[in-house]
Amino acid sequence: MVYKPYGLDLNLGEKILWIGKRSLKSLWLLFVIGFVLMPLYGMGAIFIIYAIVIWLRTDYVLTNERILKVRRHYAFVYLLSYDIEEMRREDLESMYAIQNSMGRVLDYWDVVIENSERIVFKGVTEPEIIKKILRD
Repeated sequence: MVYKPYGLDLNLGEKILWIGKRSLKSLWLLFVIGFVLMPLYGMGAIFIIYAIVIWLRTDYVLTNERILKVRRHYAFVYLLSYDIEEMRREDLESMYAIQNSMGRVLDYWDVVIENSERIVFKGVTEPEIIKKILRD
């Protein structure tokens, strides 16, 4: 069963085809800094918690009608609000995947989806699946 991200309302007849999150591997720098600073009075915990919060707050969703990026904003553990970046699939003009040097080593990509606007799925591990779903 595919869960529906909190804050996302589907239209009548709309189905979720793919849902994903940013790969934890793409947050490697925050984890490295966190573990290096951990002996310094636990200061590294701040970086590690920040990396986990970044990972938890964003969902990427492909439906049969739309492309969505759902970002939630929290104050401690309470949800304050959420933003939804949305693009209709028929308005899609181009999509491509880019990979930096650490992305090559750790196997994650940024998928850029464009029309007059731009939605970036940062740090995903399966760009070919996303491209295949969007082409169909």
